[in-house]
Amino acid sequence: RRNGIQSLSPEIIEHALIHCHPRDVAAFSQTCRAARQLVYHNKDQYLWRQLFLSCPFDDPGKAIQGLHGSFDWKGELQRRVCAEMIAHSPRATAEELTGALETFLNVVRTASPVTQGYERVPSQSLLWVVDVLQSSNMLHTPLFDHYNTSQNLAHLRSYLALTLDDYDNDDDLCGIEWTKVLRTKSRCYVYDLSNYCRENDWGPFRKNGRVNWVHVESIINVLLSNLAESSEPSQMDIRPPCGLEATRAYSAPGATARNPKDWAGVEGTWARYISFLDHRDLYAFNATTRNFRLDGGAFFDRARYGEATFLVDLNLYIIEPDSIPDYYTLERFPESDNPLYPTLYFSGTSIGIQGNENQIIGSVYMNEDGVVRWRFASVYNNHSRWSSEGVQVGSIASAAGVVGSWTSVYHEHADPVGPFWLWKVSNPT
Repeated sequence: RRNGIQSLSPEIIEHALIHCHPRDVAAFSQTCRAARQLVYHNKDQYLWRQLFLSCPFDDPGKAIQGLHGSFDWKGELQRRVCAEMIAHSPRATAEELTGALETFLNVVRTASPVTQGYERVPSQSLLWVVDVLQSSNMLHTPLFDHYNTSQNLAHLRSYLALTLDDYDNDDDLCGIEWTKVLRTKSRCYVYDLSNYCRENDWGPFRKNGRVNWVHVESIINVLLSNLAESSEPSQMDIRPPCGLEATRAYSAPGATARNPKDWAGVEGTWARYISFLDHRDLYAFNATTRNFRLDGGAFFDRARYGEATFLVDLNLYIIEPDSIPDYYTLERFPESDNPLYPTLYFSGTSIGIQGNENQIIGSVYMNEDGVVRWRFASVYNNHSRWSSEGVQVGSIASAAGVVGSWTSVYHEHADPVGPFWLWKVSNPT
């Protein structure tokens, strides 16, 4: 004879468990063999699916990648609960923290896209990630300094874009000093000419074609730090969207109403920040010790060196591949194998603060790892002059936009290099 809760049907017990936290469900499973059987060895995953969605997390079936076969509701929920516990644990190992880092990145990547009519509804999954990271010190643990996590850590920090590193309070001297060191370290990386070569397409990429997130994070840090110090009226109120919500697919202005053929949301008005070092300072820096670990970025501790940031406006539109003019000399991306994301080609104009106008020609490509790459040239008098290589920060048509590097199309030894940030302002009218 069964007594108490065991006298209830499995369906009723499941219904009650759905309203519990996953940790409480795990505790219930340890009360008896029947409870463990119900929780962990049920043929379907109804209980775990309901627990997952009530946490709440975004429905993975609505993610941009969609469901590929069956989704492991139990396994994924367990990983997320475990990652949260590790983030708050003072005894977590480097290996455990690395696993948690991968879990948080996966949550961000599978966040639901923005849909028409619901542009202001936030992602529950992203709210959870921010809450966990904000309430823990995980991203600043010294264990990461001694473990091979640099790419994943930089990847997540690139998505956050310093939104969890606000140290305006003068009393937080440790935070202010950390920000200063981070800025110097990022500058050393961004302006080190040895980080640009043919093998990485002269941009923030590794030689295997994957994104170099350490480079991307460094670019973001440099530009945001420069803008924070800017006194230019045109820059004080114009900022690229930052934070995890800005990384969602179709979160850019007008992206939910885009032309169906424009899967990347290219067409429309864009803003672009560009930073550069004075030519003499760039080469003086590269003639000194460029390794931050060796000299602590002593070059940038000098009181005077020339670094500038300026804003340009772009208007872009899609063109056919055979409309690319001969004076576009950059190597073309391969044609995509995915019919949903064919390689796109675009043209347009770029207008600087002083009204100088030039032509923009480029393309957008869905990389094999699901990252959107941008490549374009600035053209003057029918001659390509500057090339830009960028990566979409987040998913397709994200509000965060495109971060990357610019340099000369000739890629000669004496050519300058610098960071840029491009983001969409509005759809075409």
